Amino acid sequence: MWGMARSRSTKPASLTGPKLREASPSKSRRPPLAGAVMRIELDRHRGALPFFQQIRAYIRDAVVEGSLAPGIRLPPERQLATMLGVSRATVMRAYQELVSDGLIEAAPSRGTVVARLDEKPEVGAPLPPGGDRSWMLGLPPLTVLGSDAGLLREIVGTLGRDDVISFATSAPPEDLIPVAEIGRALDEVLAEQGGRALSYCPVDGAPELRDVLVERMRAAGALASGDSVIVLSGSTQGLALASRVLVEPGDEVVVEAPTYIGTVQTFELGHARLIGVPVDADGIRTDALEDVLARRRIRLMVLQPNFHNPTGATLSPARRERVLWLARRYGVPILEDDAYGALYHDPPAPTSLKQLDRHGMVIYLSSFSKTLAPGLRVAFMCAPEPVVGRISLAKQFSDLNTNMLGQAVAARLLSSGGYDANLVRLRSAARDRMRLLLSELDRMPDVLERDLDPRGGLHVWCRLRVGDAQTAAASSAKAGVAILSGMAFYPRGMQGTAGRDRIRLSLPVSDSESIAEGSRRLQGALRHLPRRVEPRAARRLSVVV
Repeated sequence: MWGMARSRSTKPASLTGPKLREASPSKSRRPPLAGAVMRIELDRHRGALPFFQQIRAYIRDAVVEGSLAPGIRLPPERQLATMLGVSRATVMRAYQELVSDGLIEAAPSRGTVVARLDEKPEVGAPLPPGGDRSWMLGLPPLTVLGSDAGLLREIVGTLGRDDVISFATSAPPEDLIPVAEIGRALDEVLAEQGGRALSYCPVDGAPELRDVLVERMRAAGALASGDSVIVLSGSTQGLALASRVLVEPGDEVVVEAPTYIGTVQTFELGHARLIGVPVDADGIRTDALEDVLARRRIRLMVLQPNFHNPTGATLSPARRERVLWLARRYGVPILEDDAYGALYHDPPAPTSLKQLDRHGMVIYLSSFSKTLAPGLRVAFMCAPEPVVGRISLAKQFSDLNTNMLGQAVAARLLSSGGYDANLVRLRSAARDRMRLLLSELDRMPDVLERDLDPRGGLHVWCRLRVGDAQTAAASSAKAGVAILSGMAFYPRGMQGTAGRDRIRLSLPVSDSESIAEGSRRLQGALRHLPRRVEPRAARRLSVVV
């Protein structure tokens, strides 16, 4: 289809202006700094292991699992000690133990780096307690995932912790999940379908769910002739499958800068070359996008037009039309990630690119994780049949099919009207809680600022007046509140400087009372950080990054 119709230029050209940069691996002589180490959370309860042992164990585990690859640079002792709130001697002892373990080494002009583990143990050497696990140190490094490989896992890991209020997790508040309605639907499905609801189903999805999705897409004017629908195990699977079957290693893919962490990680895992295009209050900047499409050989655009993660921006109507015109002009398809489009605060609902597309340029991806329950792991993609066919072939080697029970529950709620009724309640509550969160943030102008009122979604993008993004996240974690560093939302080649003054906050998954308490903890944590010194011209906040 569009794969053979690339942009005109065959020779990549450098982009003018500081805001547009190719997300290629850094050419700095110094090895990249290990982002994973910046997120160590120490157990400060009585009876916990000494801090140096906790630091040592965290870094050792990261080396074993591959998220800290050979050559990755660890933070200097003083810097890590400041971030963790411990003495430099504590970090120094942890590093000394790791040097003795052969896991890290001091390298001239490079600092402390993860060692290359080439030595074999001697035959007949005594085994350590618990057996010889040295084979794990020889596992291939997960360098392709970048230094933030474990970030999504850590975000989800904050859930269920009574001592942490999480502004980091992008999910509907747990008290707004329709537990009773899901329970009734589950009972009905099991009573009617019996064992079939717990069996396999077609790779493309359960027929009853696909049928209702097709009807809803048709009613919205988003189902073109020749389109088909496939059910997925979450939007992240949709992104992963698209990265496998729509692009090849080395292909250039446009993403917003910043953009969803999962988009960055899945496409970088597929060895795509990500080109970041700036975002402002009206969404992706189409002037910059046109410059990229005219100069480079772009294979795919991955965009979030509605309530963008992380900024909360919504693409303006004029820019939507321009994006679609550019897609057709240069023959580059759009993967529209519309996870939050249904979570608008006030009518009318935003129009998706898929609804406006009249030339088959848009692949639509959405999920029930934000609008129903993330634990169901049900999402879907609507695209031309040849694309869905390719996605289906790749999916069968991933998980064969999305869980049948979750599909049956989603289909029942969609058909009965229960889904739409709950969506009305969810929108109203999310709007009220977002307004509360924004009012709390506006009470701390000494430490952060914002200039965008999100009209939907779950996120707020803030600019720090103090410290930097990583120290702010670490300081907040110590205060019992989880936030995300803005640096995590950029492709790898841009992570050195982009987003250093930004943090993302999401609505907490706990009840509304946690917003005030979490804001209090956040303000207290940030007030201990030094003020940022910036040129006068940079003081006016803009979402453009």
